[in-house]
Amino acid sequence: MSEINPAELARFSKLFEVLDDPSRKTLLGLSKKQKYLAGSIICKEGEEGDAFFVVTTGKVKVQGDNFGETKDLDTLGPGQFFGEVALLSGQKRQATVTAIEPTEVVVIPKAAVDQVLKAAPKARELLQKVGLYRTEDAMRKMME
Repeated sequence: MSEINPAELARFSKLFEVLDDPSRKTLLGLSKKQKYLAGSIICKEGEEGDAFFVVTTGKVKVQGDNFGETKDLDTLGPGQFFGEVALLSGQKRQATVTAIEPTEVVVIPKAAVDQVLKAAPKARELLQKVGLYRTEDAMRKMME
């Protein structure tokens, strides 16, 4: 697969924008691109959160299990990320994410995130805020 360009990713993802160039390069150097066909499950609710993902092309849907009923929680596209809640909290994944169309993501392993976030408190704060917002939003949608 082609090399991940840190400057390109910083242009369309807020998360990478808050990192300095050496941190971006470190994070992406430990990451990989992965392609998924439409309908492919990228991560599943209840799994360990050993990585998080940034969508580079395509779209994904985020769904949660609400007592046996599947609820649509969000649709994400290029520049948006998912999987940060489980990764940062150490809890199991709270949702299943499926490619809606052919999709490419950057898979960022926990070890890479831990290494970079030690030196980048702004990025950690951003991930935590997004994670809190998503948890609250998911709970609200489950109650509908």
